[in-house]
Amino acid sequence: MSQEIDFLAVVGKLVSLSLVESATTHPTQPANYRVTTILESLLETVLIQEEWQTTRQQAVRKIHQAWWEENDNRTEAEALEIVRLGLLANEQEIAVSVGNTIASNWVNDSRFVEALELCKQVLAVFQDYRILGTIARAEEVLGFVQEAVTHYQQALDLCPEEELQEKATILNNMAGVFAQQGNIPKAIPLWEQNLEIFEQIGDVKGKAVTLNNMAQVIAQQGDIPKAITLWEQNLEIFEQIGDVKGKAVTLNNMAGVIADQGDIPKAIALWEQSLEISEQIGDVKSKATTLNNVAQVFAQQGDIPKAIALWEQSLEIKEQIGDVKGKAATLNNMAQVFAQQGDILKAITLWEQNLEIFEQIGDVKGKAITLNNIAQVIADQGDIPKAIALWEQVVSTLAQLSAYGDLVTVLSNLGLTDESNGLVYLAQAVWLTLRIQATLEQTIRLIPALYNRVPQGDELEALLGATAIFFCNYRGEGHPQLEELQYPSFKMLSAAAVAQGFETDEAFHTWLVQQRLNDPEYFLFRLNQRLEEIVGDGWLFDCSQVVGESGSANISAQYRVGWS
Repeated sequence: MSQEIDFLAVVGKLVSLSLVESATTHPTQPANYRVTTILESLLETVLIQEEWQTTRQQAVRKIHQAWWEENDNRTEAEALEIVRLGLLANEQEIAVSVGNTIASNWVNDSRFVEALELCKQVLAVFQDYRILGTIARAEEVLGFVQEAVTHYQQALDLCPEEELQEKATILNNMAGVFAQQGNIPKAIPLWEQNLEIFEQIGDVKGKAVTLNNMAQVIAQQGDIPKAITLWEQNLEIFEQIGDVKGKAVTLNNMAGVIADQGDIPKAIALWEQSLEISEQIGDVKSKATTLNNVAQVFAQQGDIPKAIALWEQSLEIKEQIGDVKGKAATLNNMAQVFAQQGDILKAITLWEQNLEIFEQIGDVKGKAITLNNIAQVIADQGDIPKAIALWEQVVSTLAQLSAYGDLVTVLSNLGLTDESNGLVYLAQAVWLTLRIQATLEQTIRLIPALYNRVPQGDELEALLGATAIFFCNYRGEGHPQLEELQYPSFKMLSAAAVAQGFETDEAFHTWLVQQRLNDPEYFLFRLNQRLEEIVGDGWLFDCSQVVGESGSANISAQYRVGWS
């Protein structure tokens, strides 16, 4: 007992001298004390480096045990202090595991900037696959896309062979980045590696998530039957394992694609199933997402009051649960409808709320897409110079993000709006479609827009017509509107032949062979040359970065397939 009294007396004296301070945050907790920075500097002159390091390590292990392992009411401040001390004491597992938990939670809560900074602090001391994977998630949203890809690759390289679950997560996230860039051929193999891992470890839920990601991208590319097949596999898995939440999400995704195909009754039926499940299990976030999607369909059908009522329900839920990104998506949909209805002021007001949200959470892509929408409305109102200035700002942001699919859309908007410089903008957009997996609809809308700007009889007309037909053949398998997209493609090539004086079928085929328009390795390469000549020094983004990602400046080498 006397020793304990003496110890407490000493501690009390040290506290009174501000050499030790209490670290106890609650009366019921055991007494904890920490050495202040004043005493730290004094002890460093007394203890040798090994003793000092051992003391630090013992201290952080004790604090980690008390504040983390044995504490059911952890606070953020305590967790951050554990990370700080873990880094000082060179306790890698403590610093990394706790730091990664905090950073991952921050990313999930849209606190991307804070997550980025914390990960940087940890990586300055330890190169760990977990932190590398988490910082990449934050970087992707904040616009540091190339850094994200680099960090994902480093995470894969450092991930232990036995950590298959973590490896699968990294592969999935990398695939998502490539899909955003329009590099679908690179994304799909990563997801296929994911599926192999999940098969190997028996993770059926992970397999279902991956199938869903693949289905969404494949649907965007226009192969609806294949996407539906993947979602149906998903539903089977969720039925088997009793994952009703996963089933609700899959039904929601399927419904969106089916609605886009025009089968509204079937889509509504699927959304109603999804809503019923969300209600049963109390999944308010999924319910809000589904309400938002159903509202979109009613708006497209012209039932604006019903759409607005559903969106307001969705917003109310998202406000309650703090889903800021979901709130922004709903505000954007509402703004677009108000703009279509002619209430421009209300639309702009909602988009400005969106911009505030994206500024707050550091979502660069969300901000760029919102500015694109505002620019389109401003252009429709006749203020072309202001719209062009906004679009040029958006181009710079999307190029920074490597969001090339969205960049094609904005360049197209610029090209169709700007009479004086439209040819240069459209040439850049078509140049990008040669390098990324833009959707077939986007490509076939874009090529005729450039075609119509080209002088009649110019070689470029034939090159564009041949390229449009080629893409219909190359990317059109399974596309429900393939015949509709093929028609303007054949029309362009036929008109180019007639402009050259080749009007009969026999003359047309002779001309086709003479001009090597049946040889994609030639006409794609030649088209690329002509586009770069048109753009000259008028690039709005660093085109060398895109060439580097494609792996070769010789664009025709990417398409070693037959053509007829």
